[in-house]
Amino acid sequence: MNRPQDSRILFFFLFFWVLGMAFVYQPHIFAQDASQSRAEKNEFELTYQGEIKIPVHEKAIEVWIPLASSREGQKILERKINLPVKCQIFREPIYGNEMVYFKAEKAGSLIPFSIQYHALTDRNYFNKRAAQGETTLYLEPSRLMSEDGRIREIAKSVVSPKASFSEKAKSIYNYVITHMQYDKTTPGWGSGDTRRACEVGKGNCTDFHSLFISVAHAAEIPARFKIGFQVPTDSGGAITGYHCWAEFSDEKRNWNPVDASEAWKHPEKQAYYFARFDPNKFLISMGRDIDLVPRQKGEPVNIFFYPYVESDGKVIAGSARMEFSYKNLK
Repeated sequence: MNRPQDSRILFFFLFFWVLGMAFVYQPHIFAQDASQSRAEKNEFELTYQGEIKIPVHEKAIEVWIPLASSREGQKILERKINLPVKCQIFREPIYGNEMVYFKAEKAGSLIPFSIQYHALTDRNYFNKRAAQGETTLYLEPSRLMSEDGRIREIAKSVVSPKASFSEKAKSIYNYVITHMQYDKTTPGWGSGDTRRACEVGKGNCTDFHSLFISVAHAAEIPARFKIGFQVPTDSGGAITGYHCWAEFSDEKRNWNPVDASEAWKHPEKQAYYFARFDPNKFLISMGRDIDLVPRQKGEPVNIFFYPYVESDGKVIAGSARMEFSYKNLK
């Protein structure tokens, strides 16, 4: 009479025994799940610093330095700006990028500066939907991130018209990883020139994601460009340079991150870098062809990561020497 009940008791005993043995002999399985849970957020300090040299033949310069702020996925807990000259902080209205602006007039001098951040990145801060106007904005091409006949042909060959936005974006993501090689030796890399990316098939993160965004636009998927840092996961040290990535909007107007260049460098993480929040990314600015505040006299800024310097309307390239460092707190 009690055999069915005894069988159930035996079943549950065996089930929990097997579960316990798995924990004892293969704890890495549970540790992996826990690490993935912890990887949804990060806290760190980051220093963006350098010095700007005023050329000896220039009487005065204007300087705009990009300024990270609390945006989708990150919260600035503290921000310290150290400059030996008076400065102002502005925000441009199109992409919401902040910047430090100042003038200097001592020819041949060096102007040191540093911006120190205490930041928290968290997936819970990323729950932002794009407004209708934003999706329209992020369907527009830029001067170098173009949408020509060749890009439209790629979009037509890569995506299925009946697929969802996420499925289309995944096909474009796979195409970029297959088509591109991460290469900083072939001249012309780093400008985010879509035509060059198509023709050469080589470049850095800027070129990877310019191609992704252009093909996404051709497939009528809103997509946007972001640039900042990929913060290493060890305790601290120097960061060699910038990192950029992209985001696309799905039918519900939810933004989804994409990092095709990191996926190319780490094929085992290709699934991870598609439509998944990465807490080790720190945003400096967003968008392309940016009009600064006050408005610069030169052309719109292609990518706003390094300080932008003008003298009487002339762009002074290479005037800033930069260093970046970080310290992980958790």
